[in-house]
Amino acid sequence: MATSAQLAAQQFSRNEPAIELIDDDTYAVHRATVRLGYIHRVGNVFVALEGAHLAHAVEVGQSLSWDEALAMLERAHRAHAA
Repeated sequence: MATSAQLAAQQFSRNEPAIELIDDDTYAVHRATVRLGYIHRVGNVFVALEGAHLAHAVEVGQSLSWDEALAMLERAHRAHAA
């Protein structure tokens, strides 16, 4: 039987997107089996790119915060999925 801490960790990991480093400064962002897009680091700026393929991804925002860039990417993906 799983402890409450293990159950909380499993729930947290299901809600968090998977992040994959694909280049020196580019990360692919996945949720389940869907690629939401990419976050590209340019100096101190994180650029959120929505789309399944990097060559065709569209910029949806820029931020000095990783978390805000991730939130922009998730909002843009939800808007296009609706």
